[in-house]
Amino acid sequence: MILADDEPVITRGIRKLIDWEQLGIQIIGEYEDGKSAFAAILRDQPEIALLDISMPGMSGVDIIRECHGLQCRTHIIFISGFQEFEYAKAALDYGAADYLLKPVIREELLKAIEKCVKTPDRPGVAYKGNMDFPADSGEQDRIYVPVCAYPVFRRGEKEQIRHLIGFSLLSFLEEYFEEQKDGIVFQKENRIVVVLQKSGSVDVSEELERIKEGAENATGYQVLLICGDEIRSMQEIPEMFQKCVEKEGYLFFADQMKYSVISWKETPFPGRAELQNTQDAKNAIADGILAHQREMILDGLDRYRQMVCRLSNGRKEDALFYYCTLIQALAETLGGKGVKVSLPKQQELLEKGRTCGSFSEMEQIFTDVIDNAYNELGESVTQNDKRDINKALEYIEIHYAESLSLNVLAEEVHMNPYYFSSFFKKSTGKNFKDYVNRIRLKHAVTLLLDTDKKVYEIAMDVGFGDARAFNDAFQKTYGETPAGYRKRLKN
Repeated sequence: MILADDEPVITRGIRKLIDWEQLGIQIIGEYEDGKSAFAAILRDQPEIALLDISMPGMSGVDIIRECHGLQCRTHIIFISGFQEFEYAKAALDYGAADYLLKPVIREELLKAIEKCVKTPDRPGVAYKGNMDFPADSGEQDRIYVPVCAYPVFRRGEKEQIRHLIGFSLLSFLEEYFEEQKDGIVFQKENRIVVVLQKSGSVDVSEELERIKEGAENATGYQVLLICGDEIRSMQEIPEMFQKCVEKEGYLFFADQMKYSVISWKETPFPGRAELQNTQDAKNAIADGILAHQREMILDGLDRYRQMVCRLSNGRKEDALFYYCTLIQALAETLGGKGVKVSLPKQQELLEKGRTCGSFSEMEQIFTDVIDNAYNELGESVTQNDKRDINKALEYIEIHYAESLSLNVLAEEVHMNPYYFSSFFKKSTGKNFKDYVNRIRLKHAVTLLLDTDKKVYEIAMDVGFGDARAFNDAFQKTYGETPAGYRKRLKN
């Protein structure tokens, strides 16, 4: 294995993070730039390359793009910082084995390494523990459906309780199949595994739902079932079991799932997952804070939650970083509008998020941050507010004859349009459009009485787009047409 990062402290830390010799892995080189790392991959053909995504000379993506074209068999794992998160994810399209987010966590690194050493194109590494799986029954028309069963634990659950619930789930499944005689239950790598045994091709979805419902009644806990494909031989079970295990990251998202029975090859969060949609949701949340509109914030958070679940693909770390990007975006947006609120540092949020046992728990951390920003902004009434509203009113008084819009005034006082609208109404007691029309009508009355200008000319002079709009606004305010008003007061 080789390591490459332009910060030597990172590679030294990775060396110390794991006992590589115990894993049977030898680190044969360390590099501080992309070109040297790429040359080492071509020269030494290491089985694994752990690379920083951003390095001088060649980026990590440049390296894997070249390796992809040359059909190199080196498994590449990327390390990325917060700012390079999306960049690292894109590298998966070129065949990256995995990507890790800084600071690197030992357990995540071990999982990524394990994924590489279990890859089929490495014949020297065999699947460990196949013998634990039962042997074939010998029946020609028999099909098997492997299923991994997981209890969904609650926040702060003690290890003793977790062990007890796991035992209860195992006992229920053993009793169930002892009665039904169409499956077996056993433990593999501390996981509960069910293998349904059926004659001929059948739909097992209804039975899985019955099993889930019975297991939840027996344990008092939500149960997640991850099922594999129908297979014809017990020899295929280890491979299918591993595919199910690779999906167990969705256990973290179980409290967001509509269904608790999922297939290894399908996402439990269907629908389009586009980054643009996350940006739209971020904007809605920021606008809600600025406008002090809680409903707008809640709507944005709901949309953002759905997109994070889809984009994370069962990875807790991904969900955490998507929420961190949300807070960063809010800080940039609010700061750009001159709005000062107290937001936690990214490192603090990362540390808190990594301790969470469920998606809802993680989401609550970030919801609390947004609530605090909302409340803090709502309580901040300063002299600057008075200065800004006076500036806006003065601008209207001078420029009433021009094409005045909410966006124009908001820009003039350096506010978000949504926030300015709310701010204006709170400060004046009138909405923006009504206030501007009143100022225009005030000046129109002067022109009606002091000049001989035609009504349509006056309408244009005071900023109305046409005579009809002027007439409608005038009648609504004074109860008569401009012509009637002039005639009555001049005669």
